[in-house]
Amino acid sequence: MKKIKTFRFKYVLVLVMIVATTSECTDLDLQPLDAVTEENFFLTEVDFKGATLASYSSMQSLFATTEQNYPAFNEWFKVCYVTSDMVNTFSWNFDILNFSKFRVLDTNPGFQYVYVTIYQGIHRANLVLEKIDTDNELTADEKILYEAEAKFLRAWFHFQSYKIWGGHAPLMLETTTDINNLVVGNSTPEATITAILEDFSFASANLPTSWDDSNLGRATAWTAKSYLGKTHLYNKDFERALPEFQDVYNNGPYSLMPTYDEVFDVSQENNSESIFEIQFAGAADDNGWVLDDFHPENFKATQGFNRESDIGIWSYKYKPSPKYFEVSEDDDPRVATNIYQLGDTYYTAFESYTLEWIDQSDGTTNTLIKKYRGENVPKMAPSNGAVDYNNERIFRFADLILMYAETLIETGGDTGLATNLINEVRLRSYPTATPIASGLSTGDLTDALRLERGLELFFEGHRYFDLVRWGIAQETFDAIDATEDPNAVITHSWGTRTANGLFPIPQTEIDKSGGVLTQIPGL
Repeated sequence: MKKIKTFRFKYVLVLVMIVATTSECTDLDLQPLDAVTEENFFLTEVDFKGATLASYSSMQSLFATTEQNYPAFNEWFKVCYVTSDMVNTFSWNFDILNFSKFRVLDTNPGFQYVYVTIYQGIHRANLVLEKIDTDNELTADEKILYEAEAKFLRAWFHFQSYKIWGGHAPLMLETTTDINNLVVGNSTPEATITAILEDFSFASANLPTSWDDSNLGRATAWTAKSYLGKTHLYNKDFERALPEFQDVYNNGPYSLMPTYDEVFDVSQENNSESIFEIQFAGAADDNGWVLDDFHPENFKATQGFNRESDIGIWSYKYKPSPKYFEVSEDDDPRVATNIYQLGDTYYTAFESYTLEWIDQSDGTTNTLIKKYRGENVPKMAPSNGAVDYNNERIFRFADLILMYAETLIETGGDTGLATNLINEVRLRSYPTATPIASGLSTGDLTDALRLERGLELFFEGHRYFDLVRWGIAQETFDAIDATEDPNAVITHSWGTRTANGLFPIPQTEIDKSGGVLTQIPGL
């Protein structure tokens, strides 16, 4: 059930002033029928709810495919999912190959789309925060609620910015309204982390612990606390991350699903393991062509995710790498959930058939990525088959359990508990697996944890950022380069691998700033 979408199309773009209003007016008090102004909005609780959901729409837009305004072709996939040692791509598609090998160009249009969408989401959250204390009909409790939710949303987007640009991109804690001073310069990692932690802390203390079904998918206090721990972890402040993860694990509402494949079933959206999901629309909306809220047609927001265009049988831009199979055990059930192999039944929106052939002319593995798809496809596609409506599970309890184990190891805590936590995830997903042995050295236990994260969270957008924060991204990708054809990997890959593992700030944004915004040091 995805009731959060109920308000999305009606209110989501009000903040950019392009939705018609039905407010009554007199001849002496006329308002444009094609615009909503700040004076006639931000009055009622319904207004604030709609404005808040606008930031959620920006989350959805990260997954969009569009040729309007800011062209995007699953750019979030490239930045977060393809930059992995467990994913391969075309040896002749230079744009995607750069991401696959983490050789980046500051002029790549994907960075521009991601940058604009992240800061759109931040701007929308800031608008809500600035209007809370103006004249409106909100009660005191409602003001606290919407402040907490807007701060969660602002922190979530800033956290994405921190992962990608390391805290060097702008920190936006207010809207820019001075026409002579619209440009914002670089932030610092320290200032960015401080702001993210403050916002997540406020949200954790003031959001509800749950929502009713009509608001399913909105962030809760437990969602904010989980991200609070994750932010500390990314900041390598393991001592402060530990109690947040411990509290969520011991007292939160989450539990692992019985089996790994159930986690990604379209009928199991917002399940007991889900800490946070990107809420896509349902097949009942049946409009697979309007995929983002940059699109001019009816100004609708994102409705689905075009997975087929990148991992489907007729596109297969991304495939599992040989390394994925090297580290996976043959009888691990996760492989069948994550991967299509020859002999499997392949599903489209219109038919199913036995998979007898997969193109290998690009030098990739004779397999396809299956996660979220399989039997789900006919149940989650519009009539034109253009998109998938299955929610993206971007933060799972399994992820948090493994991060909890990591903080125990890093702080010199209870390694026995850390071992048990790793095994809890491992044995749920792979019941016949040999458990991680007790009494391992810190180094061996760390290796076991990192391997389990790679297997459990395959193609979920975490792998590259894990490699960077562990300080092993450079050596990991260099090792892959050493085993492959240097002509395909280096000569044909035009980008440069950055030593600090960060992505470049889009050159277009630097140019527009007139030099106020500068490139990240070392890039």
